[in-house]
Amino acid sequence: MKYFQLISLLFLLNSETLLSDDNAYPLENGTRQMGVFQPRMYGMKNNLEVSTHPILFIIKPNIKLKKYHGELKGIGLASRYSFDYPTQLLKLIQRKGKFGILSKDPDIGKIPNLLVFQGEWLVTKKTTDFSLTGKLGMSICPGCELDKRHIVDLPLTYPRMAIYHYGISANSGVDLDYNFSDNISIKTDLDLLFLPEENIFIEHKLLCNYQLSTKYILSAGYKLTQGNYPYGDQWDIFPLIDFSWLWIK
Repeated sequence: MKYFQLISLLFLLNSETLLSDDNAYPLENGTRQMGVFQPRMYGMKNNLEVSTHPILFIIKPNIKLKKYHGELKGIGLASRYSFDYPTQLLKLIQRKGKFGILSKDPDIGKIPNLLVFQGEWLVTKKTTDFSLTGKLGMSICPGCELDKRHIVDLPLTYPRMAIYHYGISANSGVDLDYNFSDNISIKTDLDLLFLPEENIFIEHKLLCNYQLSTKYILSAGYKLTQGNYPYGDQWDIFPLIDFSWLWIK
């Protein structure tokens, strides 16, 4: 049950845990990309890229915008902004019974309206065979004071829900993408998540992407995490798998 809750929350709270295209360069105008677990991304005019998870949008309105600003000495520069409204989703998973994820204890209180805004800077150095990306961001949740007992203390989930209590968080990371062959590419990253009154949370991902055709991609790998949770310090590793498709309008 514990891992059922974890998988459910990761999909519902952060569908980009599997994201395999995290760099400063946007999709070309007219290009579309989507995965089973990854959001749908749209390449638009004026070096813009918009992404959202269309199914999740019904119960968790979310949107992300990336703006490419050009190159400086061969390094691509972009800014990225996102918005999430998770209140309705959290209310849906707040129930009694074995499939309830959040407690419905009247002593804890109701889930308030939660609006999360994030801004990030991305810089990418790109060559024929690889690209190296650095990112730095900050998230705010104005007026967020969610009771800490509503935060699920599971790996990956806890640092993403804690902003609903603290109201602010920050992130930084490095991504390396390598084109091993015409059909195989490898992605690895290291991310640091910062929260007030908490130790740094560390996450590392390794993905192997196999291009089945010009349209379909199969991804598999693992996610390694380290964090100091309410019950203590812990390392965890999780398998990752996704199937995505790409097309041009």
